[in-house]
Amino acid sequence: MTTSRPIVAVCGKGGVGKTVVTALLARAVMARGVRPVLLIDADPVGGLTTALGETGLKTLAGVREKLIATARHGDAQARQQAAGQLDYFVLEALAEREGHALIAMGRTTEKGCFCPANTLLRKAIEVIVKAFPVTLIDAEAGVEQINRQVTDRITHAVVVTDGSKRSRDTLDVIVQMLGPERVRAVENRSREGVVWAPPPGVRFAGRIPEDELIRSFDAQGTALWDLPKDNPALLAADAIVDALGLAPVGGA
Repeated sequence: MTTSRPIVAVCGKGGVGKTVVTALLARAVMARGVRPVLLIDADPVGGLTTALGETGLKTLAGVREKLIATARHGDAQARQQAAGQLDYFVLEALAEREGHALIAMGRTTEKGCFCPANTLLRKAIEVIVKAFPVTLIDAEAGVEQINRQVTDRITHAVVVTDGSKRSRDTLDVIVQMLGPERVRAVENRSREGVVWAPPPGVRFAGRIPEDELIRSFDAQGTALWDLPKDNPALLAADAIVDALGLAPVGGA
């Protein structure tokens, strides 16, 4: 499914490399001249922000706690004003960079599930995506955010597998939840001679090979922005951009 403003959630089982795939797709889209790209780190542990070398960002969880503090300690007028400033608080958490912008869900200090933060994430997506030609969401591991309809506005989900049965099982569950027409499959850490096909009706967007340089970057905490342009995984991501229809060939 191709739209003028694609909103893509990169999903899958934990550990399959969703964050790396998201960052590689962002690099490939931006190299085509499509800017600014909106990157949403929807995982509470903040994998994408780390992979991109970002530290000290304001998060949506922090925004939520600021709103709660205002409502709890302010008078009726202050509470009403805080409720009307949701858009402002969301934009306050938006980090604008050259060629892209980044917003992170972050972790709340409250105990329990991330349901309130997920609700705010859904509202944040509604607020900010209209200003960006392409949005890439590094989703939480598993299917929880899809189940809670955090990603109900996405044009399609890129479900990452790594060749394991558990990752394929997660793909099957997401297909059941979203329907095959909204799902694209990507195999990460692909190895030569290992052939895999997605479930019936699901489009296969491509394979990203196992890459020692990415493994090294991950171990050292080096930002994926620093990958060389001829990196094999990055070149594979460029082909996937075509398969997903995220950017025109030869630039915007």
